[in-house]
Amino acid sequence: MMPGPARRVALINPPWRCEGHYGVRAGSRWPHFEDNGSLYMPFPFYLAYAAALLERAGFEVRIFDGCATRESDNAFQARVQAFRPEVVVQENATASIKVDLAWAQRIKQTTGAFLLMTGHHVGHMQDGLDHYPFLDALSGGEWEYTVLEACTRLRAGAGLDGVLGLIHRAADGSTVLEPRRANVADLDALPFPHRDTLDMRLYHDNPGGIPTPCLQLHSSRGCPYQCNFCVWPQVVYHDHKYRTRSAKNVVDELEWAFRIQKRWTFRSYYFDDDTFNIGNERMNALADEIIARGLEYIPWGAMCRADTITQATLANLRRAGLAAVKYGVESGNQEILNQSGKRLNLGVVREMMQFTHQIGIKTHLTFSFGLIGETHETMQQTLDLALELNPDTVQFSICTPFPGTAFYEYAKQRRLLLTDDFSAYDGSSRCVVRTEAVPSEELEAFVKHAQAAWQRHEVTRKGARRRLFDRIRQDPLGSLRLALQNPARAARAMLGLGRDS
Repeated sequence: MMPGPARRVALINPPWRCEGHYGVRAGSRWPHFEDNGSLYMPFPFYLAYAAALLERAGFEVRIFDGCATRESDNAFQARVQAFRPEVVVQENATASIKVDLAWAQRIKQTTGAFLLMTGHHVGHMQDGLDHYPFLDALSGGEWEYTVLEACTRLRAGAGLDGVLGLIHRAADGSTVLEPRRANVADLDALPFPHRDTLDMRLYHDNPGGIPTPCLQLHSSRGCPYQCNFCVWPQVVYHDHKYRTRSAKNVVDELEWAFRIQKRWTFRSYYFDDDTFNIGNERMNALADEIIARGLEYIPWGAMCRADTITQATLANLRRAGLAAVKYGVESGNQEILNQSGKRLNLGVVREMMQFTHQIGIKTHLTFSFGLIGETHETMQQTLDLALELNPDTVQFSICTPFPGTAFYEYAKQRRLLLTDDFSAYDGSSRCVVRTEAVPSEELEAFVKHAQAAWQRHEVTRKGARRRLFDRIRQDPLGSLRLALQNPARAARAMLGLGRDS
């Protein structure tokens, strides 16, 4: 137990980097490294929601996001120390856990604060307090209310026994594992995430090139689908229940961001939900609320599935300002998608992609190589599908079996895991698993091959569009007649598809 009352709380996401790359940790379902030239940085949602709860309870709170600031280790440490925190809440991730533990020890030594570690990897650390004396407590799952209760107890000088979701030490030094805390049932009861001590210009998730600064927010938590590789439903939520905020509550936050607060001039927003677009009734209610409040002029994007709403609903979202979507496709082989638990119908994906482009929404697709059952043939099918669907942007990654997922247990039982060194689990450049048919080095090589093929595709597409625009400038009336006589052909030409371009 720390001496004295705890009133000042630092919530930290320490720097994480390697040569030529910076780490993405807090706020990400896929902690990984990005090239130094990239701008991508997710908003640290759990840190921000916990900070808002603590602020509402009267604590002095500050978030220190060293991944976003990309500052030096010494500069980050100096900022945390200058705040003189009495409690430090630190977020971790599997891929960065070695770095996270080193930071925890350093912060503990330099501040003397009560150190509570949270994040993806806590479920793999139930004996962590026995091994790491600089840790005072751990909390996994949805940990915002656990942190609030623990800090409230510490402020009152009370013990931590009975704080649901907490791993802590008893008076005799033994480890106490409290029962799991239930997930947040009423998302509307959460305050809007804390943003005041963060530089919002540093957070970039802008599919389709929606303008910056971009407000990142959640409209739901959870996902009813059973993807065996997905971390948050299995490791954070421990279930597949889908919980939503009301349309009014979501648009209240938008109004706050775009009309009330004056510090940041947001120009777009992005819903980084596990799966945003589930349910026609809910989606239409949200679109109608946005339009009713006159906010449809603001472009926005969302993390979606291609098979969870109708085309009519997507068109209504477009009227409400939807400018870009991310569709998770993952594989071009239907059997692999079914076996993985994703159960995404590729026929529906093709239809919805065509319609999405038709109504002017830009698309970003994600694909992952190395799922259960992957072969050389299925990898090529995935690449072929990516080229066929012709999204505006694409992401190719290596599927990583994170601890706590069914994919991890499957790979471990069949001896497909190649290392227990979690620093290799970044899912971008290194492969830590093989399939029965494809060695790890060939998975890594195919990802590079896919990226090169996509770059060639983009060059061809840009050239086709340039030729089309030259044709329009040379013969504007003829081009207009073509568009009126055969809109589908004209649309394909605009997208750089087929011979018409």
